[in-house]
Amino acid sequence: MNRLPESPEVSFGIAITHTFPILALSGFVDTLRHAADDDNQNRQIYCRWEICGSDANPVMSSAGINIHPDVTFGEMAAPDYFVMIGGLMPHIDRVPTATLRYMRKYHADGGTVVGLCTGSFILAQAGLLTGRRAVVHHRHRRDFVSRYKNIQVSSRDIFVEDDRVITCPGGTASIDLAMTLLSRKLGRQRALKGLVEMSVDRFRASTEMALTPLTKFENCNDKRVVMAIEIMRENLSLPMSLREISEGIGISTSQLTRLFVHHTKLTPAKFRRSLQLEHARWMLLNSSKSMTQIAMDTGFTDHPHFTKVFLKAYHMSPKTYQKQRLSKSVLDG
Repeated sequence: MNRLPESPEVSFGIAITHTFPILALSGFVDTLRHAADDDNQNRQIYCRWEICGSDANPVMSSAGINIHPDVTFGEMAAPDYFVMIGGLMPHIDRVPTATLRYMRKYHADGGTVVGLCTGSFILAQAGLLTGRRAVVHHRHRRDFVSRYKNIQVSSRDIFVEDDRVITCPGGTASIDLAMTLLSRKLGRQRALKGLVEMSVDRFRASTEMALTPLTKFENCNDKRVVMAIEIMRENLSLPMSLREISEGIGISTSQLTRLFVHHTKLTPAKFRRSLQLEHARWMLLNSSKSMTQIAMDTGFTDHPHFTKVFLKAYHMSPKTYQKQRLSKSVLDG
């Protein structure tokens, strides 16, 4: 029989902020839970975790579920890792000063700070990312870059670690990060113990990225192209340069162009335009928005510009397309 440790070999303090995502918390903690006990009795034998905060008041998740902290910062013994889970962007600037102060002191004393989801924004607010590298979800990259000019940021990694500061875009990537941190203290076998129970098919390396289905390009064997397309899709209504897209996945503009021509037979600009037109066609048939609003929502400067580009692509105006397709749907029905 294996001898149990007298105390957990690794500990985590997990701070949650208003409107935090449940998935990031549950994915991270459930990975710890499976590694913490041999007999699935949910005992914190090999690792320990506590939900902590500047006070004991409940914190509401983005799903409306309230979580009560186990301890305040003052009551908690310094953990091996301090994990900050951020919330929705409208609330990201409302983090208590006491939380930022604790994070700064904890890192200064030698601790490792982790930012999950928009926790990267909170780490930046605390000054812990200045001059360091970080990763943010591509949906939040534009906001992050506009706020923090002196941080090297990517949107292509599962997590990035730089001088005891770790950032992770959250979601299921939280599971991969937890497994990595557990591996360092408990060994790979124990860290991966929960893979089967959580129906996770494999453990991803830090430099991998989560993939989103992209119709006929979902099986593209070049992840850089897949990520670039997803960045385009998430920002259809916004002006976006080729340089912004290429920086988001960490390659040059010329390399991005070569990849797109090879895999899609289109330049990135033409491919992005095709995505905008595809979405515009969908909105013409599935929304009650005006032509002007559809044009704005899909990245065209105005209604006339939208009509001109649409007419060139489909040989009919948006209004004619809408009427013909809707009339055909009625007849088919």
